[in-house]
Amino acid sequence: MLKTFSPTRSVIVKLIISFSLIVIVTSTITGLIIYRSNQTLFQEEIKGQFYKTNEQTLQRINQSIHEVERITQSIVFQPTVVEVLMGTTGPKDKIQGLQSLYEVVSQAKLDAPDIRAMFIYNLLGDSYYNANYGAVSMLDPEARQFIDQELEGTGGALTWFRMRLASTADPDGYRTMIIAARLMKSTWQETYGTLVLVLDEGFYSEVTAELEGENGKVYLLDHKDRLLFTGQGRSDKDTAEIPLQYSDKESIIQATEMGNYLFVKKQSTSGNFKLVSGLSLREMDKRNSDIFKTIALSGLVSILLTSLLLAIASSRLLRPLKELVFSMRRIRYGQMHTRIEVRTKDELAFLGETFNDMIDHIHTLINEVLLKQLREKEAELRTLQAQLNPHFLYNIFNEIYWKLYLQNVKDTANIIKSLSTILQYSLKPIEMPSTLHEEMEQIKNYIAIQMELFHPELELSIQVDEAVAACPIQRLILQPTIENVFVHAFDRKTTLDQKKLSVHAYLEQDALRIDIADNGKGIDPATLQRLQATGHDNLNEHLGVQNVKRRIQLVHGDPYGLQFASRSDSGTMISYILPTGEKEQI
Repeated sequence: MLKTFSPTRSVIVKLIISFSLIVIVTSTITGLIIYRSNQTLFQEEIKGQFYKTNEQTLQRINQSIHEVERITQSIVFQPTVVEVLMGTTGPKDKIQGLQSLYEVVSQAKLDAPDIRAMFIYNLLGDSYYNANYGAVSMLDPEARQFIDQELEGTGGALTWFRMRLASTADPDGYRTMIIAARLMKSTWQETYGTLVLVLDEGFYSEVTAELEGENGKVYLLDHKDRLLFTGQGRSDKDTAEIPLQYSDKESIIQATEMGNYLFVKKQSTSGNFKLVSGLSLREMDKRNSDIFKTIALSGLVSILLTSLLLAIASSRLLRPLKELVFSMRRIRYGQMHTRIEVRTKDELAFLGETFNDMIDHIHTLINEVLLKQLREKEAELRTLQAQLNPHFLYNIFNEIYWKLYLQNVKDTANIIKSLSTILQYSLKPIEMPSTLHEEMEQIKNYIAIQMELFHPELELSIQVDEAVAACPIQRLILQPTIENVFVHAFDRKTTLDQKKLSVHAYLEQDALRIDIADNGKGIDPATLQRLQATGHDNLNEHLGVQNVKRRIQLVHGDPYGLQFASRSDSGTMISYILPTGEKEQI
């Protein structure tokens, strides 16, 4: 019983899987391209907008800083302040000068409400003004020393930096404050004191509020790339590694614990400040992720739709293939009359027609094989029957030989004996090997018969070198050439006083060479050319020679064969070129 399983199902499955993989790969590549392009586009757009916001914020910071600088200048260049700190006033004027100093400083405090403390020292380090508004305590010697170090080499410019100051209002006794300090120089550039302003971080927080937003990050760096201000009350530990702090880049995208952030950096025109701000890309990443999910979902839908359409289309398109497979399985079980009905005109139709032609050809081959087998049996019977006649003749020749020998007719008896030996040699099985020595013995018997009956005057020369006497050779391969000598070279029309025939076998360049030469009438040029032609077998008068050439070609191939040399009325020499050893004899 034939199995109902159809191999075309696996073909359909393979098609579905293949196309699904193609859709998956193309969808993935397309999704990645769109995702990357969309991400890059959003990043560039957001980067441009955020960079402008960062620049505007830095401008507002610069305005606030310039305002503080204006206030410090109003104090530093006040003549009364210069006279008081330089001690150029008398005792009465000194008291009046101190009152004027307090008035100037108080007015400055009103102009800058973010100032939490103010300290003024002369060159000797004496305090001439210390206004503390509850934020910090008096500056201790360590703090003053640090401030003096920061002001070295500034030339009276307002210098901003950040430091921890003692504070009675904080639980741990310290508060991180922003310091704006400068060396006090007169209009004649003569240093006469030090001005220190202490500002709360709120001085910047109002300006940077827009940048910080909900998840933003802000870092304001001083002229030494040190943190001056950071938004949302972050500690120094949180700002240990500030993005772009020591980098020449103006923007970077960096992964943080809160997701990806876009950081941009802008330097003030004075070069004293750098503003680094960070924008959370969480919303953008979420939007891109939604786009990628949409692409992935559309790819999945495409796979399902493609699989469904392939299943429907393949069941129709591959129906001829299914019939072909089914028919081949019927042939396997011996149903040789199976045929395929061709309905289309495509490649599958060509397969069907080829299958039908193949079955017809198989039928023809089967019939030929059966006929050949019948013919071979008939030929075998005929061969067996034909073998009886030579054996019968051999036995008769043997009896005639002994009868003639006993009657003392020895010449005739020798002829019969030679003929009987040749017949016995030819009746040996074809697979039985023969040697050059055995072949020469039969040649001698044949020539003896010819000399006894027709050519008693023949001068015969047979020479076989010992090195080639044992070489294997095809049976009766020389006899047709010897026979042609007597039939053609020495025919009845030939008038020669002395007929000569020589046979010489020797070794030449690792090959067996046998030269058969006569002094007969030779071969005319046209016949000689046809004999030398490769594959020419239409010479009925030299059928034996053509048979020899064919046998050598079949058994040995090139470069072995026959060579001819002859001229009219000048004799002929036919040379056998054979291998010195053979694997098979015919």
